[in-house]
Amino acid sequence: MHTTYTNRKRKSTTWAVLLLSGMLLLNMNTTTGYAAASTESLSKPAWTSSSLMLNEANTEKDVMIKNIYAVPAKNLVYVHTSQPVTKTSSKTTLDWQLDSLQALDAKTGQLKWSTIFHEKSGPYTTYSNSVYASNGTAYVYMEYSDKSKKLYSFNTSGKTNWVKTVNSSANISLMDNDNLLVATSQGVQSNGSVRSTLSLYDQKGKLLTEKTIAGTVLKAAKGRIVVDASKQVKSGNFWQPVANPKVEIYDTSLNRLSFYQFPAEANTQGDGGGEALAILDDGSVLMRANFETTGNRLMGFGSDGKLAWGRAIAGDAYIQTAGNGYTVLTGSKLELYTMKGKVTERMFKDAQPVLMHVDRTQDGQYQLDFAKTGYILNPQTLEDVHVYIVSTAVPSLESISTYMNEVIYSMKGEALSKYALKSSSAK
Repeated sequence: MHTTYTNRKRKSTTWAVLLLSGMLLLNMNTTTGYAAASTESLSKPAWTSSSLMLNEANTEKDVMIKNIYAVPAKNLVYVHTSQPVTKTSSKTTLDWQLDSLQALDAKTGQLKWSTIFHEKSGPYTTYSNSVYASNGTAYVYMEYSDKSKKLYSFNTSGKTNWVKTVNSSANISLMDNDNLLVATSQGVQSNGSVRSTLSLYDQKGKLLTEKTIAGTVLKAAKGRIVVDASKQVKSGNFWQPVANPKVEIYDTSLNRLSFYQFPAEANTQGDGGGEALAILDDGSVLMRANFETTGNRLMGFGSDGKLAWGRAIAGDAYIQTAGNGYTVLTGSKLELYTMKGKVTERMFKDAQPVLMHVDRTQDGQYQLDFAKTGYILNPQTLEDVHVYIVSTAVPSLESISTYMNEVIYSMKGEALSKYALKSSSAK
């Protein structure tokens, strides 16, 4: 159920900015205690693509960027977009989307291929998600208006490796060895219980292992699957997960390693920013909770799945992970930890309140973007890898972007722009 298109038309529209991981109010930063990298000016981009708007959608509404993902080894950068479709018939009862996966040449910005997940007069997308393997294989999950659900695998040439029909709503996650976990569930039963089927596939689409478990997958990555095994509770006409879940941790053989019951006073659905649940490269798991009597705590589960420690953090602390470490940003202080304890910290001095975001880059570093200044930080030391500032050509850093191998790909209006930073080895 996909068709390839290459035509484009220009429309007057704005691009919807998805909730970026790490949006918060913070003070404009200067650093102390670290030798700063040479500051670079983000000036004219190496290229700006043609408009990524599709003329197959009768919409003037905002368009969402679901993913930007670079594959340097294949000279490729993916953009997964989703455009709302205006209701034109009384037969149309759902909120439609027109989803596409577009692949651009990383050297020129020219469109190499584009796949739209809709056939003329066929069902539209109602939900979508995508993940990408290190070799550039793209996995795209689609739910359609006729209730059908499909999982696609594309190679870097735009050819379909395989397509699978999925019977129930699913979440997809990339695991170790670029295997794909598909977690499906038929929803909450009358007694509040949920059962999920975990299916692990290799890149050829071969089923490696499968298991049905009690609970809902909260997050899966690397070699771990974190599950909420609690029954949900009825709130009006809706079922909701409990605030203090029973958490179970599985490995990729689908063996349960451990479980932990959060106490009644805990709430895992509340305070702070960043990653409330994260999985480190070594399989360790971090979960955040607010306890009525003691406030916010960060809970660390070791690679064996067992609770290793819990420590107090500020209610407004921002958590971000990379590799085998994690950062805690509290006010103007950025602290780096591993599961064994604190590694280092650095300060950001006051200047003015600005909107910024913190994220993990594709190549596993930290990226901090303020209104006028951006940083790429070493994940083991917090030292500067790059410091870049805006210019007349780039008036703001507030946009959907990704960083990989000293290149920033960023949305600019309806198009994608490439900004090449100075080589770290040349500094």
